[in-house]
Amino acid sequence: MWFRNNKTGSKLPPLADSPDPVENNRLPPGIYNNFSYEFFNAVMFQCFGTAVILFIRQSGASAFLVGSLSAFPLLLMPIILFASQFVEKVGYRRIALTCWTLRWVVCSFLIWIALLDFPGFGAWRVPLVLLVIFLFHLLRNLGISASNPWLTAIIPTGRRGLYLSRAQLFSNLGSVGALLIIGLILGNSPTLSQFAPVFVIGAIGGLVSSFFMSRIQPPPKPARPKTSQKGPQRTFWAGFKRCFAQPGFISFVIIQSFYGLAFVSIPSLSLIYLREKVGISPSIISFFSTAGVAGATVAALFWGRWIDRRGITSLQLLAFVGLCFNSVLWFTIGLFGANEANIAMAALVSFLSAVWISALNMSQTHSIMAMAPVEDRVLFQNVAVLMTYLTQALAPMLWGIMLDTLDHNAFSVKLGGLDIGAYRVFFLASLILGLIGATFLLRRNRLNRQTGELEE
Repeated sequence: MWFRNNKTGSKLPPLADSPDPVENNRLPPGIYNNFSYEFFNAVMFQCFGTAVILFIRQSGASAFLVGSLSAFPLLLMPIILFASQFVEKVGYRRIALTCWTLRWVVCSFLIWIALLDFPGFGAWRVPLVLLVIFLFHLLRNLGISASNPWLTAIIPTGRRGLYLSRAQLFSNLGSVGALLIIGLILGNSPTLSQFAPVFVIGAIGGLVSSFFMSRIQPPPKPARPKTSQKGPQRTFWAGFKRCFAQPGFISFVIIQSFYGLAFVSIPSLSLIYLREKVGISPSIISFFSTAGVAGATVAALFWGRWIDRRGITSLQLLAFVGLCFNSVLWFTIGLFGANEANIAMAALVSFLSAVWISALNMSQTHSIMAMAPVEDRVLFQNVAVLMTYLTQALAPMLWGIMLDTLDHNAFSVKLGGLDIGAYRVFFLASLILGLIGATFLLRRNRLNRQTGELEE
């Protein structure tokens, strides 16, 4: 069988040997604060995520600019890498809480961008939204560089899968509520000012999430070595190279690259496809997006236990196969004309996509936690996040350029009587790249099994 027990994949260090300062195998006290934070953070993220994509597209942004929203994390990562030592000196909790609070404060300016309407302002609306999202990702990256080591320090090694599944569950519940409210507010043909109440709800969600984050258990204070015991100071580039020497890191980068190139662009660019090519209204898109969150909620009940018991590689392989099947389903939506069946199909694909993406996101976070050394932990986790962003941030922008170009030239191919346009070419390309990634994972999984048999 493919899905045999292989705890963290090929060449990853055993979880039991992870040198974390947690002395027991229980979730930390006051864990409900973590879960409450995840709930309200998801409310904020949906209001400033899905709604912003619809808002900026309605304001006149091209598919390239919509895809560029996902490139900001990558563009800002070099700044965050050099700030690693600063994060460790100031403290994980202080940096994370400050950046997470400023994040929703900055996004609150979207309320005024949606409400203001005077001669000449329309030309500035899209650039202002891009500026706000740019600052959002700058603060988000700084916050992640502190929050990931914070969680690694307080969550016991043997309970990380359980914690991630529960955190995902609360996050999905918040997303469901937010998407339902967004759908009710926007309606079928929303004006730009109708997005303002959505952004108000996002700001409130951010405020409450910051409150619960402030109540999360602080990380333990590391022991400070005496001056006489300090070794030679390593340069930044020495620490950077050390990350790539970590066992399993290169395989991790390859898997994340295939995931980014093949599938990460679909959630954002498919909104344009459903709105403009299939003819589904924004309110319905928001409503059936809850089907996707429901899929992630159901998956969250299983994937954490899967990781703890069966390992990461098998779950990644299953998710890649599922996302390849989803690319086939995306290709068929709207293929035989506009009808109500497209809405049901889109809801089904959203549900399944969330199931598989949830698995890959959990495995990604768990891999970074498992591989991270105690020394240079912040730098390592920042480098790992950078390598995931390398394709996951650039791919939507590059696919957006392709879609804009093909749409501008009215690209269309007749294949057996079927009309194959730009977006269906995109879905076929994602299928091909996904199959290559699944093949890599299959070979990796078989190698893990053979290695395990030889060691036994």
